Amino acid sequence: MNRMTKTHAWRALALRSLLTAIATVHVVASARSQAGESERPEEKTPRIHSVCDISQDFTFYMDGRFFTQYLQGIAKDVRNWGSLHRLELDNVNLLVLTGGDPRIPYSEASLKHIEGYVAKGGTLVLLVERAKQRPPLVPLMQRFGASLAQAPCKQPLRACARLEGSAIEGKPRTTFQLDTSAGWTQLVVDADDQPLLALRAFERGHVLLGARGLFGQRPDAKDDINRTWLRPLLEDLATKKRIDPDQPHRSTWAEHEKKLGALVLEYNDGTAPFAARIAEEYELVYPHLVAITGVDPAPGMLKRLLILPTGGGGFSSGDRIAIGAFWGDYPERRYPMVELIGHEAGHSWVLPSPEPLWNEPIATYLGIQVGKRLDMPDAERTLREQIDKGRKHDPDFTKVNPLTDGAARDLVWGKSYFVFEELERMHGKGALAKYFKTKRSLIQRGRKSYTMDDCVAVWSRAVGADLFPWFRSLAFDVDPSRTTLR
Repeated sequence: MNRMTKTHAWRALALRSLLTAIATVHVVASARSQAGESERPEEKTPRIHSVCDISQDFTFYMDGRFFTQYLQGIAKDVRNWGSLHRLELDNVNLLVLTGGDPRIPYSEASLKHIEGYVAKGGTLVLLVERAKQRPPLVPLMQRFGASLAQAPCKQPLRACARLEGSAIEGKPRTTFQLDTSAGWTQLVVDADDQPLLALRAFERGHVLLGARGLFGQRPDAKDDINRTWLRPLLEDLATKKRIDPDQPHRSTWAEHEKKLGALVLEYNDGTAPFAARIAEEYELVYPHLVAITGVDPAPGMLKRLLILPTGGGGFSSGDRIAIGAFWGDYPERRYPMVELIGHEAGHSWVLPSPEPLWNEPIATYLGIQVGKRLDMPDAERTLREQIDKGRKHDPDFTKVNPLTDGAARDLVWGKSYFVFEELERMHGKGALAKYFKTKRSLIQRGRKSYTMDDCVAVWSRAVGADLFPWFRSLAFDVDPSRTTLR
């Protein structure tokens, strides 16, 4: 997805509860998007079988957002989590690749496989943006007669050739150099007529090369820029190769598995060099999470560990956690990885009823506590810095109700950490473990909701004191009359 710096890490964490449900769909089964547009009488819908690759560089955008913005309704889309050269492409007519992570280069076998796919009639979409290190996709671009240019993109942007007159949005950074003998047609250019989007035929298929900035960026997929002309362009190109819509079109999973006790480690060829070390970190973190919470993970949870080719975080679907192989500049820095594993694994402890308000903060707090138990100075520093950020919005944490819509992210996280720390201070070390034990005994599977009122009731039972007045003194809108838990 991206190589996240410490200042950006919270964005990935804040989005995970929203994104986990989407990621889980792709983990458990193939994408189930159904085409809803008109079809030719002699053909069935969908006429497009698309694959968005996340095996070289996992991003949440490619794990659903690109499809939502440009293909939903005209294609059945799946993800490729496994090694590209193993991907079955005979019944695929649209393959979407991004620049990739420099730490996982495209293998020669994958480059040849993709080239062969295009030669047999498939459409290949390459989304590339200039980066500090040369994108691994460049060798594939060169096979088709294209490369990154040195010239930066200059506004305004202009459509040409078959897109003449179309409105062009976006803030791309990349322009391209095109081999004039390769038959490229420029579709979008910048103010200096440098190509930003170009199309060429290659034997029986087509290659569409585009600057990443011409496509949506937002995690919620609400910026489907250029959709009015990109969508029909993709449909026209892809359907030049006929597919059989009655044949299965399923996501391809990471092909390697290794049994580690009760856990199954999952990885592909590209992530294989990183898998064993991250598994060792997990095995180090796990017993500390048990000690901190006082209980094992919820039944049926935490069975699989997937290694993602990214520095941009991870996700949890309960029984499976996925960890970005390079999070926080790992292995150069260990603490961010320890915290991330603690966070993602921690979600398996709060189930079957995720925490209200602090589902994400409590997971990261668990990761921080693991770091403290491992004598990592960054853990305490991370905790104090976040509490201090929260105080900028509510100096003594008694004025702002964190449950209100629009409550600042730093306030919610900082105040949550403050609450956990105060409960441990007031009711003794191990108060958090008492909470988890009590919650596990009181909350049964099938419960339809778990509110903040329920949460405070559980805390009260755990520590043997009525905590509703204390939470209200911190401006939480909680009321014992709104919960059936006592």
